[in-house]
Amino acid sequence: MNIRKVTQEDEPVLKEWLNHPEDCMLVTGRQTYSPDMFHSWYEAHDQFGYIFEDDSKAVAYGEIWVDAEEEDLELAHLVVAPSLRNKGIGKRLIQELLELCKDYPYEWVYMRIKPGNLQAIQCYKGAEFVEDPSLRLSFNSRWVWMRKKNRVSF
Repeated sequence: MNIRKVTQEDEPVLKEWLNHPEDCMLVTGRQTYSPDMFHSWYEAHDQFGYIFEDDSKAVAYGEIWVDAEEEDLELAHLVVAPSLRNKGIGKRLIQELLELCKDYPYEWVYMRIKPGNLQAIQCYKGAEFVEDPSLRLSFNSRWVWMRKKNRVSF
C-alpha cells in the first residue's frame, strides 16, 4: 500500500464513496456530496489531500490541514471505500498521514469527529489519539475533539 497526493481525477472516487447521505454527513458534515466540495478542498492553500492505494487502486482518502497561525495540524475528511471498511485500512491511512505530519514543526495533530461516529472514534483511539474534552468545552461543542503528539522529524 502507498499514499500519494490527490489529483482532480480522483474526484469521481470520492463522489462514489460519499453518495450515501449518512456517509457524507459523517465525513463532511453535510448530507449531500458535490464536486464543488472536493474542488474547494483541492484548491485550499492549507489543506492537502491524499489517496491511499492498494495495487494502484484507491482504497481511502484523507487530508492534512495545516494551521500555521495556531501552529497545529488536523486530519480531516477521512473516508475508506465502503466495501473495504472494518479491515484496518482506516488505521493504516491515519498512520501514513501521521508520517507526513512529521514534516511540519507543530506539536499536535487534531481530529474532530461527529459524536455519534463511534466506529471512527474507536479507529482513532486505535491510532493512539486521545479525546480532549477541554477543546469541546472551549472551542467547539459540536465535535468530539481528539489529539495526538506529532513526532516531528526535525
